[in-house]
Order: sequence, then structure tokens, then C-alpha cells
Amino acid sequence: MIPLTELLIKEDITQIPALSVLIRFIIVKYYARYYSFCSIGQDFLTDVTIARITLDATASDMSNRNLQLAIDIGCQAFVVEEPGILWFLDHYIPAHHNSQQRSKDKSVMLLIKKRNSDTLLKLISQHVSLRGTPIVYLVFLEYIRCITILINSNLILDIFNVLIIVYNPENLRPDRLYTTVISFTGVQQHNLDHRTSLRIIEVDWINWKLTQFFPDKLTDLQGFVLRLGTFNYLPFSYYERMDPGLGNAYDADTGERSVWLDGTELRLLVSFCQWRNCNIIVFTEDEDELGVVYANGSGKGILGDVAEGRTDLALGAVYYWFGPYNFTDYTMSISRSGVTMLVPRPHMLPFWYTPFLSFSPVLWAAVFCTLLTGIGAAWYIGYFRYRLLTSFNMERQNVTERLSLSEAILMVVGFFVAQSASIRNDLWSCVVLFASLLLAGFMVSNCYSAGLASVMTIPQYEHSIDTVIDFANSGMQWISPTAIVLEGISGGTEVTVILAESHHRRIPHMKKIASTMLLATGDRAIEYARRGQFGFIIERAQHGDFAPSNHLEQNTSILYQKLLDDLYYQNCAAISIKTNPLLANLNDYILRVQQSGILYYWANIVAMRYQPTGVFRNIENARHHNQLGDGAVRLQIDHFIGAFFILGYGLLCAGFIFLLEVSGTKMVGRLKRRVRSIRC
Repeated sequence: MIPLTELLIKEDITQIPALSVLIRFIIVKYYARYYSFCSIGQDFLTDVTIARITLDATASDMSNRNLQLAIDIGCQAFVVEEPGILWFLDHYIPAHHNSQQRSKDKSVMLLIKKRNSDTLLKLISQHVSLRGTPIVYLVFLEYIRCITILINSNLILDIFNVLIIVYNPENLRPDRLYTTVISFTGVQQHNLDHRTSLRIIEVDWINWKLTQFFPDKLTDLQGFVLRLGTFNYLPFSYYERMDPGLGNAYDADTGERSVWLDGTELRLLVSFCQWRNCNIIVFTEDEDELGVVYANGSGKGILGDVAEGRTDLALGAVYYWFGPYNFTDYTMSISRSGVTMLVPRPHMLPFWYTPFLSFSPVLWAAVFCTLLTGIGAAWYIGYFRYRLLTSFNMERQNVTERLSLSEAILMVVGFFVAQSASIRNDLWSCVVLFASLLLAGFMVSNCYSAGLASVMTIPQYEHSIDTVIDFANSGMQWISPTAIVLEGISGGTEVTVILAESHHRRIPHMKKIASTMLLATGDRAIEYARRGQFGFIIERAQHGDFAPSNHLEQNTSILYQKLLDDLYYQNCAAISIKTNPLLANLNDYILRVQQSGILYYWANIVAMRYQPTGVFRNIENARHHNQLGDGAVRLQIDHFIGAFFILGYGLLCAGFIFLLEVSGTKMVGRLKRRVRSIRC
């Protein structure tokens, strides 16, 4: 330590800039990237026309509401004078927690008078908003001892870029520089153990403008510990406990490096910490998993842990939900995730359907109407012919009997199945009618034969549920393990866009889907899956992988297929506390990983290591029916079941009608005999 007297002998005090000059230089050089900054307390820039927000360090202005309002207006950096330093640090976290603005990488400049420097500097260094992680101090002192501070805290450092200036109020000039070096020493029972030491920074006051007043502490984080909340949700996140020393993250329960993190999102975070030299301590959440954040800021699961400040970051396919956003912040989008449905696969239609599949229901209705029209026309023309010929007093032997209804039915049906029938040709009206019936029967029989050939050689299946609208119209109930899916349905990216384009077209379908949801987990969901009669929500990752569906087994996965479109989709991100100083660098790293394409490689590695590839292969290939083989199938006896069914049905109806006719004949005979006996 060089005494101040010797320093003043070696350096001319006139070479040390005035405090206002130094502050102005620092603001122009380091604060120009911010939208605005706040000056709290004595403003040393009264003679400088620099846009800023000023707050008086008085009892009337020193309130959390005023600081929060300044942050919401656009205050992203701070210059705080001594009377308001402790108040500012006390309200820094609450004010940012309640504000809506979320600027990244904030900077703070603290101005301390030298007569209070020893006491105030110690209080600042031990403050909860600054302790626990690397921090840079730029200290100008008349005299200070080098000290070593041992800090145990489970709070993240909320400010990285901190500059402390201790100045002489008599000549308003700074004197000395100090910075801190923090090393990580371990994790013990949820406490982050860092060792913080102050060291002197040599400043050449002749070339003081070349000094790095805010040194880069993010390139090497010196073992910075990041508290992570996660749960097992492949392919996004996966953790596994291992023997001490074999993991890539620390276990919050034991303090040992015994947790192995994997999955596309956790691999990204591990890679970031390997590059930046930081450590991860894992707080697992297997009961509530994602959880929820309530309107008062409390919550459960990994979302609630971040909202309440128990963790710094949470990963596990977290969407951009508005509810948690009021109390947290999000990173850049890591990947796209689409939520779709698994629906029962269509079953092959029974073979007795074969004779009826040649025509569609509408076409069958048209053929049936044509048949009835032909029967009515044939019967009426036959009746009209008989009356016309007998009216001309033609001989009875030359006039055949009139056409009965049963004869008309058999005649027209014979035309439709390419059979011969007796045709009356003594009137031109009969010739035209029967010619048209012959042509209609020819067309119907040929079309039916062509359709029957394709139906008998190509397997026919039930109507397939392919789209979200099809699923909504089916009225099928679907299973979800959590009700948070309903929030995704109402706020998903795809749904929002579609509703904006066509408000009345999609809302009814989404309402139908939301009304048919059933909550089920564990054995109950497995039981539903085995029935093959329900839909199941499933998440599809950006590169084609599926999130795990614990209710699906190898033998039940063949019963389902996925929809061709998404129910909704969202972008997955990491959720963080609002004052996390690493967000800006993490966002930059996420964008670099995205453009490199390495996420696709990670997704494939995770799928091969952990996911049930057999189950997902069955789902992916569900629309490729194995019955098709290499082409058309050979005809089998099963294909004629429909013809036998028609024959059997006809015999049954004929026998039943025959019994009715016999019974009716006997009853009529008895009635006639009784009437005769009464008359006699």
C-alpha cells in the first residue's frame, strides 16, 4: 500500500481529473449504450446537458415507488451519491421486481465521501444485492487497508458493473482504485461459498482515460454459481444423480458435483457455463414440475421458484406465458415447440362393408332416389298404357295386363344390375322410358363394378382424424396431465395468429376442444391409453422429437397417430429473475447456438440416449399402413362376406315376410268364413 503523501509527491494532483469531469467521461463512454440513466442525490452534472432522470436523496423522494417509476420510464443505469446509496441498494431488487421494464446488463456508479469510506464500503460490500458473485469496485480512497471478505449467501449478484468512487469533498477529486476478485470455494447446504478479495488497480493519471473503469467480468466468471431449477422432461431437460465428482453440476441437497445435466436446453446452459467458467447448482422439481405463478407473485414448481427468487434460472420447455412474466423475465427463444394430439388410429373396416363402399353415402342416396323414380315412372307408364289401349276398344287378347308394382320394382332393379326384363314397346313413351332406364342402369352398374374392384383390392379404413378441426368435430375426449395446457390453447402463437385472421372460424373449435379435456396422470392415464378411445396431448420439439408420454407403452403406441397440424405452438425459453446480470450474454449465446445448428445434433443425441425410440417410431409410422404391402391385395373369402350378408339378410327378410303372408292369409280366410256363417 502506497501512502497518500508519497502518491502526492510522485503525481501532480492537478493531473487527477475533477470528479465532474471523470463522471462525465464515464457516462459518455459507458452509459451511451443505455436508453437513459438515473442520478440519485447530488448531481455533479448540473453544467452538462445530458438527458437523465434525477431523484433527490431526501425522505420525500426516497421511496420504492419513485425508483420503480424511474425504472419504468427507462432508467437503465445509475449514479448514486452517498446519502442515497444504502437506500438505493435496499430498494434495488424490490423496485426491479415490481417494474415492467427489463433492461439487461445494468451499471451502477456509487459516490462516497472519503471520511465515511471505510464504514460505508464495508456495508456496501456486505449488502445482499451485491454479495455472493463477482463484482467490480472502482475505489478512490485516501487510505484503506486491503481486506478479504468471506461471504456465504444463496442470493445471486444483481449488479455486475458497479463503480464506487470515494472522493474528497474539499477539492472534488478522486484518489485510488480498487477492484474485487471473487473465487468459488464450494456449495454447502444450499449456500454458495465465495471468497471475495479487494486488490488495488494501478491508474496512470496522465493517461487515465485509457483505464477500464468497468472491466469485463463476464468472459471469465471465476466459478460464478448459477442456481437452476429443472425437472425431467425430454428432449428438453434431463438430470441424473451420479457419484460425487462425476456430474457436470452441483446437487443442491448435498453440495456435491454429482448431477449430470442433459437435454437440448440443459446442454446449452452447460455449454455456456463451460465457456464462461461458471458453475450450476441444481434444484430439482419432480412433484410440481412446471408449476404455476399466482397473481400475488407466489407460486410452485420451477416457475414459482424463479418468481419467488429461490432459483435464478429455470429450464424445461418453458413457454412465453404472460402470468409468470409479471414477476420474471425470459431469455431469447431456444427452440420451437408444437403441441398436438395423439388420436386413435382408424381401424380397418369389416369386410361385410365391402358391397356398400363402392359409393359414398351421397352417391348411394342419389342411386336410391333414381331407383325409386324409375320404379314410379315404370309403374305409372304401365298403368297409363293399359288404360290408353283399353280406351280404344282394342281386343283384350292383344292388350297385355297392366304392369304391377312388384313387376315394376323387379324390372328397374334388373336394369340396375344389368339383367334382362320384359319391355313394353307398343307405345313410344314406353320405348323412351325403358331406354333411359337401360342407360341409367348401365352407368350405375359399371360405376359400381369399378368402385367395387378398388374396394376389394385396397384395404378400407374408418374416417381418419387428421386435423385439429377434425378432432374438434369428433367430440372425442382427450387426456392431459395438467390444466396449464388450456392456457396454451388460449394464448398459443398459432391460435393467436389464426384468431386474428378469422375470428369466427377457429374459436368454436378451440372451445369444443377445451370443453372435452380430462385430467389424468399415472396409472389412470395408462388405463385410458390402453382403451384406444381417447386423445392424448403430446409435445413435438423443433427437430421432430417428442416429449415423453409416460402413459404410452410399446404395445399401446400402435393404437395412436398424431394429427397433421399443431393444436398450438409456442417458443421455448429460459425463465429468469428480472435482475439476472447474465441474461444479455446468455441471449447472445442462445442466438449463436441457434444459427450454428448444433441444437439439431443435441436433439438426436438425447433421443438416442434416453427416449423410447420404439414408441415414437410407432407414432411416426402410424399413417403408413402395413396391410398395403407391395400393392393390391389378393381377394380372399372375407371379401365376399358382404355378398353373403346381403343374401342372408334377403333370405331373412323373405322368410319373415312369407310368415306374415301365411299368417295374414289364414286370418283373412277365418274372417271370411265367420262373415259367411253370420249371414247364413
